Amino acid sequence: MTTEEPEPSAPRPTRQQPAEGAEIGALIGAGFGLLFLIINSTQFSSLGRTVVLVLGIVTFAGIAVFAVRGLMQQRRVAAAEEPQPVRTAERDRRQPPFGRAYWIIVAIEAIALFAGARLLSALGHPELGVAWVAVVVGTHFYALGRVFGLDRFHVLATVVTLCGIGGFIAFFAAAPAFIPVISGVISGFVLLAFAMWALVPR
Repeated sequence: MTTEEPEPSAPRPTRQQPAEGAEIGALIGAGFGLLFLIINSTQFSSLGRTVVLVLGIVTFAGIAVFAVRGLMQQRRVAAAEEPQPVRTAERDRRQPPFGRAYWIIVAIEAIALFAGARLLSALGHPELGVAWVAVVVGTHFYALGRVFGLDRFHVLATVVTLCGIGGFIAFFAAAPAFIPVISGVISGFVLLAFAMWALVPR
């Protein structure tokens, strides 16, 4: 009489996780989104600015809670499942999500923001500064999408860049009052929305 060999157990499905560095990236993006709202809603009525800021602050707070909780959960899982020597070796081999390429892109972005804002002010059109900021911030996400391998960054880049271009269109259409709305407030909410999306598992 032969005994049947037990069938190998099926591998346990691994739970999907957000992209590496998503929590920190979400906090950075949400912070800039909230800053866009604070700076560019000053011309709104008291009620309008209050509504914009309350929505922005509540959204930012929610993102911060989920991002911090995700970071803490990662640390607990790493401490419970991986032996210390393995965890140390793996950390040494792994490229950090915010490495040299990231900081080079940020440096180029900072130079472009400063130089463009100074040029627009020298030309007598400082109101276009927010539109220029949106264009630079938007286009830099194309490079970040390539560095991080995240196609969703290309979507964010396109939307924010279009908001910046919309500000320039408003200027040439003799509607400068719409520049901070299109390039500032809308861009701010877009950044907050994509910060939430960053926390969604890939």
